[in-house]
Amino acid sequence: MDGSPLKIHWCAICRKRRQLLNHTSGLREQGSLLAAAGWRREDLVTDQQVLQMLLAQRRGNFPPGTAYQYSNSGYSLLAEVVRRVSGQSLQAFCQQRIFDPLGMRRTRFQDSLAALLPGRAQSYGPTASGHVRMPLNYAVAGPTGLKTTAEDLLRWAHNFTQPVVGDAALMARMREQGQVAGLAPGFYALGQERHPYRGLDTWSHGGRDAGFRSFLLRIPAADFAVAVLSNAAEVDAAALAYGVADRVLADHPQWQPATRAKSRPSRRQLRAYAGDYELFPALIFSITTDGRQLYFHTGQGSEPTALPALSATEFELNPSSNLALVFEADDSKPASALGYRIGLNGTLTAPRIQLQPFQPDPQRWPELTGRYDSAELQTSYWLQIDAGQLVARHPRRPPIRLRPYQADTFAGSDGALQKVVFQRDAAGEVIGLRLDCPLAEGIEFVRNEP
Repeated sequence: MDGSPLKIHWCAICRKRRQLLNHTSGLREQGSLLAAAGWRREDLVTDQQVLQMLLAQRRGNFPPGTAYQYSNSGYSLLAEVVRRVSGQSLQAFCQQRIFDPLGMRRTRFQDSLAALLPGRAQSYGPTASGHVRMPLNYAVAGPTGLKTTAEDLLRWAHNFTQPVVGDAALMARMREQGQVAGLAPGFYALGQERHPYRGLDTWSHGGRDAGFRSFLLRIPAADFAVAVLSNAAEVDAAALAYGVADRVLADHPQWQPATRAKSRPSRRQLRAYAGDYELFPALIFSITTDGRQLYFHTGQGSEPTALPALSATEFELNPSSNLALVFEADDSKPASALGYRIGLNGTLTAPRIQLQPFQPDPQRWPELTGRYDSAELQTSYWLQIDAGQLVARHPRRPPIRLRPYQADTFAGSDGALQKVVFQRDAAGEVIGLRLDCPLAEGIEFVRNEP
């Protein structure tokens, strides 16, 4: 985008549907935009609110087609494309063309929270003493909003091998993996992820909203599919799905036993891995070594935690959550990135960054106070000094503490303002700030009322 609102580019959006489907569009993530604009977890979110927010955006995270980055926003826009082209809501369109033909009688997109859904499960999250309700207040159809059952999901999975909706040619197109300019095809293919597992290709996708968890796994060569749905946030649906595959396919002739390289990292490898890596804006993983093992810490004042080596390139971060850090094996130069592996749910890339020596100067923080307005988010924040700290205030959110970690760069105590970089003019006057949130970067605010 060139700085004009997204609504001006609607025709171009319609021509780039495959980029939206494969998460290479560069669109900012709608959830992060709504949070930064003041929406709270318990607030109602509608299709119209999301669309209005997306159409106000003047820039994306990167030029379309140049990178892969997961974004629910693309699927919200695709739902609007369906509405404008067909004249039907996504729910009505899918009911007529997918759900009814496949016999998915207990499946629908919930585009209104007022609708009664017989048998609907509630959403829960764990606490020290049990569970609490985690309401899902989305009336959004596209990237989320699908209410279904495991049985109905398996009917959808069966359609990939015995198509009733579409034909073999369409199913082949749905296996075409997205490609970023200049790179080999990636793992994502029109709403499915392709990963090798135990010697076979798998096709899968998971989902999570509030306390709901889901995972659909297909292994076509073994004529196998499993769907896992849960209404408890602590459930690892992907681990359960792959666990079922391990048991059911143990005797399959192409099924390979789980193996892990038993080599240990060398001192040279440990030195190559050490450094600072940014997983999301201002979420920095600092990796150090004493020559014998790696240590991990985040943020100011956090204590380093030892990282047990699982192999020469894999290190255990949190065994209870099945989290690990993964590096490339090349030890001839510092690692350019690390992989943050979330069990069997996938791996996020954290590129290496260079932090400069920095000493905070609270005496200059009054230069940063004032009201900051964003046309893209249609909201304002007030920055003030409170008890010796720089604090951002918004009428719909608790105060957000801003911690400096580089020159004019602060990390927020709330993901709504995850990374704040103040902008100055040629005379050194603060004229605005740039906000970076998870999957939504470069949001501009103009300073008013210093």
